[in-house]
Amino acid sequence: MKCVLIGYGYWGKIVKQYIEKNNFFELIGICDPMLEDSLDFDNILRNKNIECAFVCSPVDTHYLTVKKLLEHNKHVFCEKPLCKDFKETKELLNLSETKKICLYTDYIYTVSSSINFIKKNINLVGKILYCEASIKQFGNFYQNDDVFEVIGVHMFSAISYILNTEIKIKNILFEKKNINNLIEVASIEFETLNNVKGIINCSLLNEVKERKIKFICEEGTIIFDMLGEKTVHIEKYNVLKDGYTKEILISKKYDEINNIKRVLEDYERHIKNKKGNNKITSTVSKVLKDIKGKIYENK
Repeated sequence: MKCVLIGYGYWGKIVKQYIEKNNFFELIGICDPMLEDSLDFDNILRNKNIECAFVCSPVDTHYLTVKKLLEHNKHVFCEKPLCKDFKETKELLNLSETKKICLYTDYIYTVSSSINFIKKNINLVGKILYCEASIKQFGNFYQNDDVFEVIGVHMFSAISYILNTEIKIKNILFEKKNINNLIEVASIEFETLNNVKGIINCSLLNEVKERKIKFICEEGTIIFDMLGEKTVHIEKYNVLKDGYTKEILISKKYDEINNIKRVLEDYERHIKNKKGNNKITSTVSKVLKDIKGKIYENK
């Protein structure tokens, strides 16, 4: 399938390498105003041979770019989040459904082998009582995007995907803003529709990179640690008269290196089914909307 790449920044350069290794997609050019040989966007829209576009431009450009591509019957792979505004997100999702065109948002954690194993075994140690998650790094910093839009969306998508439910933001416990009034560090309390409560810690100012989710369950714990020696660790607690013992059920390192390869393959499957990953896209967009509402309440 002939495709184009729109946006050739940090992530666009990475995605380009994987597109070129994929047998389904044929990259015919790049559209970016910083390139001398950039494709013209209007020509892309008119060219019926181009069936698909990868949008890796800044988030503020997503809405208009994706809308025009969908209107011209192009399948779209868009970097997360699809839009900052929930109404714009819903409009694009509805447009894609009406035209039966695939609109796929790159929530890459949903193709993680570790996360999919946990999703299948989430009830292995009983009912989930609580969830603790952290996603931290130093950077990347963007002029108009806060920590929730840059990295927090990964945790929102992963947790809602594993538990197959929506997340509701209950409270913002802590926040640190930069000189542009954008939040760079925050801790938020959440609750799912099936009554699982938890906390997510997000930071763009952490020296050590972290990608962790811990589910505290009735009979043990389930831990995802993308950067750990073991990416999945599941322990069962056996209660004794004078305490308890821990039994390791699973402690395994899954491949987290090839997730971009997997997400392109998942996009291919969605194109063939003429459907996007609308459920997770809508869920994350609602979370961002909730967060903005809480920030407004706290002012």
